[in-house]
Amino acid sequence: MKKLDIEVAVAEGFRTILKKPTVLLPSFISSLLFAYLFYISMQLGIKPEEIKPKEALFFLKIFIVIILIAIYLDSVTVRLAYTKSSVLRAFGFALKKYIFVLVATLIYALIVALGTLALIVPGIYLAVRLYYFIDAILIDEKGIIESLRTSWRIAKGNWWATFLILLILGIFSFFINMLISSTFTIVLLGKYRDYIYVAQVPMVTVFRAWNYSAFVQAYLMLRNREINHALS
Repeated sequence: MKKLDIEVAVAEGFRTILKKPTVLLPSFISSLLFAYLFYISMQLGIKPEEIKPKEALFFLKIFIVIILIAIYLDSVTVRLAYTKSSVLRAFGFALKKYIFVLVATLIYALIVALGTLALIVPGIYLAVRLYYFIDAILIDEKGIIESLRTSWRIAKGNWWATFLILLILGIFSFFINMLISSTFTIVLLGKYRDYIYVAQVPMVTVFRAWNYSAFVQAYLMLRNREINHALS
């Protein structure tokens, strides 16, 4: 069976952003929300013992709300990266599938957490092997458990390729954001360091959209590979 082409997935993912800039919209909103979350955490201070219970509870509520919204917006990104439909249709479709994505995400997080507690390495293996579940739901409209099974099945023999896509995009994102934050700090002499995350929003937006778009391409390649293998 044909192996997953890392270069094609990464390149086509970026090309998707160039062809359909609207794919950046949900990622931009997510990035702004996370920038706000980091800003709040900076305001609460670095020492946990100095944080008041009310402040901690407020932060927890904001954190949960932002995570729930981000899961929805990531779903919109995946749908926009896959289909040629309008932004409104993508938002509507993602809303219809939200419960499926949310429950599958919770199961995914639980499985990965248990694997990580075991020996860390199993957690990484499971995280990568099951990573395509969101694509299975939003592209092929699979159910909650079936989406995880689909990801497990199509990623067989392509674990390293999937991991390398995550690693490549992660390294790019890390170093560019480090460069932006360092430049921002040096230029402004740290005076507005609480706003560094806002300065990073444009690049975080691009990398967030790029990641989901690249994995849409990877999923489609693996799915088509499986179909062709079944027909041969």
